[in-house]
Amino acid sequence: MLSKVKVLVSVLVISACLTTLVSALEPLKENRARISSLSGTLLLPDYTYLDIDMSFDCGSKYEDTAMIVTNLAGVQLLAAAYTHMWGEQAGEMVMAAWQNKVNKTDQRLPTFLIVSPAKGTNFDWRQSVKVVSPLSPSLKTTAQNSETDNTPDMPPIIPSCGLVPHN
Repeated sequence: MLSKVKVLVSVLVISACLTTLVSALEPLKENRARISSLSGTLLLPDYTYLDIDMSFDCGSKYEDTAMIVTNLAGVQLLAAAYTHMWGEQAGEMVMAAWQNKVNKTDQRLPTFLIVSPAKGTNFDWRQSVKVVSPLSPSLKTTAQNSETDNTPDMPPIIPSCGLVPHN
């Protein structure tokens, strides 16, 4: 009886391994590569370099990360898009996220901003929106929308990599 249990357990383990291997080899749903992991070298304000692992996406393999914005031109472009979709106050929130530390005790200003819309959100980039209620002062709170109820909520802007030491 014990040997039958061992055989059954062995078959289950081998089956699980093969299933994992086969699913890992399945092609992606669309003909596009996708970021799986990311690392970078930061040039710090004191002109020293710091190598970091940017696995900040909590296991989703960047599937939920729409944008990583790394410089002022990108932030201005993002602010223009937010202004177009959710009004001037939304664009000002994007700029404030870039220009300010999240906490007064942070080591430095954010190195990049992360934009993560809700999974499955689609944006009609042709349509601008008139915001009818004020935005929350919190960057992680979405705005309630517009004259049309089909406008997606504003994705959160997450300032990153100025918050904690990477030692």
